Amino acid sequence: MKNVFLIFALGFWVLSCGPPPQTGKFPPVPETPTASRTQSLQNQQANLPASGMVDLRKMPYLRNVFKTPPRPGNGGLDDVFATLRSQVDNMAIISNGSLEVLKAFIAKGWAPIVLLQSRQSQELLPVVQYDDRANEVYLQHPTNLSKRRMSYKDFERAWAASRSKCLLITVQNLSEAKIQEVLGTYLPAAAFERLSVRSKRHAYRK
Repeated sequence: MKNVFLIFALGFWVLSCGPPPQTGKFPPVPETPTASRTQSLQNQQANLPASGMVDLRKMPYLRNVFKTPPRPGNGGLDDVFATLRSQVDNMAIISNGSLEVLKAFIAKGWAPIVLLQSRQSQELLPVVQYDDRANEVYLQHPTNLSKRRMSYKDFERAWAASRSKCLLITVQNLSEAKIQEVLGTYLPAAAFERLSVRSKRHAYRK
């Protein structure tokens, strides 16, 4: 009878206290990024300077194109691209661009060529400078080097008529991957996710 009582008491104690403690380590809890860390990651992806400028005097390859200025027809920059395709080695046409994309190209040291349209006329000029403090861009004529200043608002209005396209002419290979790499250096991916790039040899759409 005494043994039965001891067995009953031991069983009751085990049920009350639960199973013995486990040894070993629990798996680590996944780290949740804090707001400050998320902001830091975003800042690492967006390194566009507040101002930038390129010097056309150091770009004879681009200035040579304008010795006999290409004339855009009804096709706009697409006509210019087709005309220059046999003359220029490294060239690409960008569609669905934005002012931020142009800034990134200038920060890289490239001079994006744009077609500005109004009711009276159209102009084909490189964008050579931007300044966020003044909210202005500068366009420059490649042959006489005269500059034209425009506010961001006026520029974007005139540029939108050509569907926000630009033409790049550089000394280095303008592959689609290279253009995406350059933009990723200065802008978050969302800033150019709708970009369309057609280089001399390939076409890319995202």
